[in-house]
Amino acid sequence: MPAFTVSDLARRLNAEIAGDPDRLLSGVASLGVAGPEDLTFFAREAMRDAVEGTEAGAVLAPRGFHCPGARFSILKVDNPHLCFARIVRLFHPEPEAQPGLHPSARIGTGARIGESVSLAEGVVVEDGARVGRGTQVGPGTLIGRGARVGEDCRIGHAVSILHAVEIGDRVRVHAGARIGTDGFGYAPGPSGAHKVPQIGGCVIGDDVEIGANCTIDRGALDETRIGDRTKLDNLVHVGHNVLIGSDCLIIAQVGIAGSTRIGAGAQLGGQAGIIGHLEIGPGARIAAQSGVIRDVPPGATHGGTPAQPRRSWMKAIAHTRKLPQLVQRVARLERRQGLARSGAEEPADDGTA
Repeated sequence: MPAFTVSDLARRLNAEIAGDPDRLLSGVASLGVAGPEDLTFFAREAMRDAVEGTEAGAVLAPRGFHCPGARFSILKVDNPHLCFARIVRLFHPEPEAQPGLHPSARIGTGARIGESVSLAEGVVVEDGARVGRGTQVGPGTLIGRGARVGEDCRIGHAVSILHAVEIGDRVRVHAGARIGTDGFGYAPGPSGAHKVPQIGGCVIGDDVEIGANCTIDRGALDETRIGDRTKLDNLVHVGHNVLIGSDCLIIAQVGIAGSTRIGAGAQLGGQAGIIGHLEIGPGARIAAQSGVIRDVPPGATHGGTPAQPRRSWMKAIAHTRKLPQLVQRVARLERRQGLARSGAEEPADDGTA
């Protein structure tokens, strides 16, 4: 495993050093388990007790951080968490597949394979498909007829990239994802629901990451699109004709129904469900497990089911917590009204409804 001095890392991160600049570091770890040769990070005051007790050799911390008597070296940066994410790969370089085509890989007529491409065991590249320079494709993956995969992509094992899908450069697709599947389109008729052919496209921008077992439907007539640098967690479903802008973060088990538009920079919490034909504005934030049935303005934070502005949602939660007491009060009032009508004397209140 590679090792770096504190001063080596400081030069890479434009960091200010407090402590020993020559301390040698050979790994990364969280505050609670880091040892004398590990780098860790401190990002917020809630972590103060953990950082003061850490055994780490060095800590990435905000510029104004002070820890008198610290046993560790400190690398002061503008964004410790981001810098930590950037530096992890120095200690744990990603394995690089050797360029080449496994003997069991099948390449269709007219398919084009770029330089330094790696196709693992059982990969199928169908007729007319293209795989760009430097891309790695994992075992058992299908690249469908006429599909295009850009340069320097990392495609995991057992991925399906179906016909005519377009994937940009430096895209990462994790195991089991399905891209370009048919959308859920049916026309009701006297003999039941008739399938509407899904003949649109599916376009994935540059630097997108698609988590394991995601499903992204092709458009019915037009295109499903995911913008540059957007990140999808595992088990996300994107319906047909959905348009997702750049730099969005979409967390696990989110479901987005057809023809909804998600603006650039939006963030959708885990298990949120969004009905079709909505507009989620740029920079909007949707809380986990929310059910969104109306448009969300740019920059707004909505939560709950049905989703509503954050202030209203938090008030509703506060009122809900008071329901048991309100039920007791109503029961007491009803009892008093009944006693008043009958002329009887109310018994002593024992505190129960």
